[in-house]
Amino acid sequence: MKKLTGLPQFVAVCATRNLTVTAADLGVSQPALTQAIAKLERQLDVTLFDRSTRPLTLTPYGAVLLDYARALERDGDALDQKLTAMKTGSGGTLRIGCGPDWIHEIVPVAVSGLQADRPNIRVSLTVSLNDDLRRRLDLGEIDMFFASLTDVYFGGVYRTRTLLRERMHILARTDHPIHDGGPKSLDQLADEDWVLTGSDTFGGQLVRRLFGQHGVEMPPPSVETNSVRAMINILRHSQKLGFLSQAHARAYPEIKTVETTEDMPHREGGVVWRNDAPLLPVAEALIDRARDVIAAAGGSAH
Repeated sequence: MKKLTGLPQFVAVCATRNLTVTAADLGVSQPALTQAIAKLERQLDVTLFDRSTRPLTLTPYGAVLLDYARALERDGDALDQKLTAMKTGSGGTLRIGCGPDWIHEIVPVAVSGLQADRPNIRVSLTVSLNDDLRRRLDLGEIDMFFASLTDVYFGGVYRTRTLLRERMHILARTDHPIHDGGPKSLDQLADEDWVLTGSDTFGGQLVRRLFGQHGVEMPPPSVETNSVRAMINILRHSQKLGFLSQAHARAYPEIKTVETTEDMPHREGGVVWRNDAPLLPVAEALIDRARDVIAAAGGSAH
């Protein structure tokens, strides 16, 4: 559609049906207003007003154009309202991602609390691993994501904010024999059957680093997966060991922490967004909600 010049002047004339009055209202000369209407008619190749009547009347073409102009005005008002809602945090759509650890309690509770206070907010939620979430962030598919921050891939392109610090654990089914006989050393645990995420994931890197720091060679896992959910379900239905966060240890009654002689490492978690895409007020509000959820659960909130 070509850009229509003279549309505001046309709408103004429609309001008064008098060129002289409209020209005075707009602060222009009547000839200038007449020329603007004539140019618009040439653009559209139609006659907009019946100039033989007083006051002026719209032709059928003019009536169609007036409907179009009013629709543009309504759309413009709606756009202003939506942008204002986004800027104030009272409306709009928030597109977020989160790692599997965050979907058990933190993010769902935070989103529910946010929408209770701001019912006009819509949330689009993607659950995935860090690599995929980072890819989606780079493509502009999400605005931010909650995940583990102890990750070598977060560079200067991104900004992060730490929200929690919690201990990682080696987990197994509650009826696994590994729980018998007191704390186990990493040497003993290396002889067990494992399910792990890949070496390109945070958990996979951290558990391999843990064993390496103590000079223990860890055998390849019998099951390697890119899905934390798959790993959890394998743990729940097998006699394998896995390496997961404290949140997972609390979330599933079928699995529990394996006591060890060595201290388990901590991981930091928080929110990630791009430097070139500052957070909207509603995103900041959700982050505050997540921090409150972590604190209420007894986590180490930052």
